[in-house]
Amino acid sequence: MLGIAIMVIGTLPEVSGPYALILTGICITISVAFALLYAARIWSAEHRGTAARSPAAIVDLLAAAPIPLALAVGVSAADARLLAILWALKLIRQNPAFALVLRVLRSERQPLLSVATAFLVITLFASTLAYLAERQAQPEAFNSIPAALWWTVTTITTTGYGDKTPISFFGRVVGGSVMIAGIGLFALWAGILASSFSEELKRRDFLESWDVVVRLPLFRGLGSAALAEIARLLKVENFAAEAPIVRAGQPGDSMYFIAEGEVAVLVGGQRIILKAGQFFGEAALIASAPRNATVVAAGRARLLRLDVVEFRDLASRLPELLAIIHSEDSRRKPGEE
Repeated sequence: MLGIAIMVIGTLPEVSGPYALILTGICITISVAFALLYAARIWSAEHRGTAARSPAAIVDLLAAAPIPLALAVGVSAADARLLAILWALKLIRQNPAFALVLRVLRSERQPLLSVATAFLVITLFASTLAYLAERQAQPEAFNSIPAALWWTVTTITTTGYGDKTPISFFGRVVGGSVMIAGIGLFALWAGILASSFSEELKRRDFLESWDVVVRLPLFRGLGSAALAEIARLLKVENFAAEAPIVRAGQPGDSMYFIAEGEVAVLVGGQRIILKAGQFFGEAALIASAPRNATVVAAGRARLLRLDVVEFRDLASRLPELLAIIHSEDSRRKPGEE
């Protein structure tokens, strides 16, 4: 992030002149640090050849090599610093959200390509029709299909810069049709991506919930169908350190399962630590009573929440679940959430 900030600031005329040497030195230092990190990762890998060809290693190499190589072949320092934009690839590699984006694009590539093909066909037809309609009325703006292509792109994306506007009746009909088609095409793209993102998030949350549910002793006696139903209804929540999860006196409208991290139950002047795989909140949920303890995150924690509505629905369809929770609740110490 520092290197990218240096690259951006270095394009300011009032900075690039007097501080050019300092800016270039910082960029070279960061490149050397990336090179050492790249070499250390490859050297420590069990299979170095495979590790060097991995996407992560390629990103590390792109972060380390371009600026020193550009300076070595005589590229100006100002231009070489612009190659620091490649460091942004490391942010992409370290962010799991981009892996989710790639999975969505890969799984929906066929419908996305179909819409892209429709976009291309409509663009070509609209450019040709605009050229036919406006070439005589506006010979400078629509003197060829490539010239009309710019107008088509700005129109189909509903950007409409206004530098080229059809003035004939037929040209305006084409323009209106292109705008309507553009709205439809981008709505299709958005719908495909939104639906796929939703499915991927549900799948990820289900797998995460399933991994926790199958490891809980509470549900050990349930079958796989019941476990899948429970995992489907659990909702993932993240909490920062010392963030309150529930407070004493609040309505007991949900129970929680700890997926990652730890939580602290504050009751009777004590601080009881619950770890991953444990749960809390079932006492107030079963009794429909207010919370009798405050629970905070002992560190960064990821929890799975089961709301009272889903709990009662599951209890009506899975009476063995309610019996298990009642049995576990009876073993809890008095006053413990």
